[in-house]
Amino acid sequence: MLPANSLPDGNPMPSAQRTRIPVIVVAGGITLAAGTALAACDTTEPTPPHDDPIEATFTFEEDMEGWQAVAIDTLNPPIDWHVRHTTDEAVVGEGSVELELENLNDQGKIWMERTFELEPGEEYDVMVDYAFGTSDWGDVNLFTIIAGVHTEPPRSAEELTFQGDTGHGEDSDVGLVWLDKTYDFSVTAPTDGAVHVTIGVWGTWETLRTYYVDDVSVQFVPRR
Repeated sequence: MLPANSLPDGNPMPSAQRTRIPVIVVAGGITLAAGTALAACDTTEPTPPHDDPIEATFTFEEDMEGWQAVAIDTLNPPIDWHVRHTTDEAVVGEGSVELELENLNDQGKIWMERTFELEPGEEYDVMVDYAFGTSDWGDVNLFTIIAGVHTEPPRSAEELTFQGDTGHGEDSDVGLVWLDKTYDFSVTAPTDGAVHVTIGVWGTWETLRTYYVDDVSVQFVPRR
């Protein structure tokens, strides 16, 4: 859960207002067919006890901590992108995940993705909370946020979940602003128990943009 002094979704906040504990690890990537790219690693979180909530937190102090880099609609024509660990910016500690998209084809979608193993057939309330660093100002030519929980890894635009825009709400260029993003979902774990969480951006304007993700919390609460 967010600390009591966290600001509402979409409002700028100083880094001192967010504190959580670090967790796990990953990096690397391979290009797949049909414009999809995917990091090559094991990103499965162990199954929690049947009756207990699970909360996993990630502050990316050394690497991607088990999250994969994925992209679609980046090969026709080819455009540059990356989702990788960085120490250039952070809201907690020294590290974060940098998402950069040179969206010259006006359709690129890039995100970080992680798999969690839950109790098959169990219904869960899910909260995905994270700090989002953006320099996008004003209310035009903004990108769109990707954030979702899925029973299959999304590999097309139709399978992704889109949220609001990437703007920080200021009327002028004030540089990087960290926002608190919180999204609630419900999901029934499939027969293999694997549930996939995504956080990223959809390029909806032909330009180069860079964003940062840090202090991620994913909470699954079994319904009773």
